[in-house]
Amino acid sequence: MELWSAAHLKTLLPSIGVMLVLCVLFRLWLGKMPRRIRMIPLQVIAVILLVLEVGKQAVSFSCGYDLYHIPLHFCSLFLFSIPLMAFYRGKHDGIVSTLTTVLCGSATLLMTVYPALIYSSGNIEAYFSDFMSFHTVTFHTLVYFAFLLILTLQLYGDFGRRERKVTLVAITIYSVVAAVVSQLLKTNFTNMYHCNVPPIEDLRQTLIASWGYAPAQLLYVGVLTVGHILFLWGLFALCKLLARGADRLFGSASEGVDEA
Repeated sequence: MELWSAAHLKTLLPSIGVMLVLCVLFRLWLGKMPRRIRMIPLQVIAVILLVLEVGKQAVSFSCGYDLYHIPLHFCSLFLFSIPLMAFYRGKHDGIVSTLTTVLCGSATLLMTVYPALIYSSGNIEAYFSDFMSFHTVTFHTLVYFAFLLILTLQLYGDFGRRERKVTLVAITIYSVVAAVVSQLLKTNFTNMYHCNVPPIEDLRQTLIASWGYAPAQLLYVGVLTVGHILFLWGLFALCKLLARGADRLFGSASEGVDEA
């Protein structure tokens, strides 16, 4: 089980460095401005993500549509959450911002620890020759960048009980929908049909051989759903700590800023 390939080391590490430098520059430039101005970099990312997805869907349709390209993967949630956070202004703005922060934080953590799970070295090698590989690498890198911007520009919402409840309910609903659709379409959304992590997939296959497909798959999907919930619970706590750290480092986001 390879966490980081040589291709990831050569491309992702430098990309993270560049993104951190850009975040520092954006902080110096926009840090004391109103939130609506600080939100502009995230709005640009949101638009790029949507344009990339339109291109992905168009390419897939032109080649005879692949059901795997239905935006029902965990990372597909960013197609909705990031634009919503970037452009929505209403009474639920804080909840949307917190949910998006936690979702982006989860992808950022996985890309930092296990980038080969997110996209392969083959995707990196085919970056300039295959649109789907270009989309995969660029999309997830932009989500990583979005999370760093959310922290450095203090765009996150509150991390109270209400926000935690909404986050956990949202990931539960998503997990159930993804699990059902994965079985119906026999398509691997969020690893709900089979697992891309070899040791876990080996265990799943062993259970299927011993118990039969239905009970083994039901157990697998149930455990994975609980895992999603616990993972987001932990990410919520981690993002809360990171937000507090950002507030201590930069001061309150509202200090010296006219939010009107």
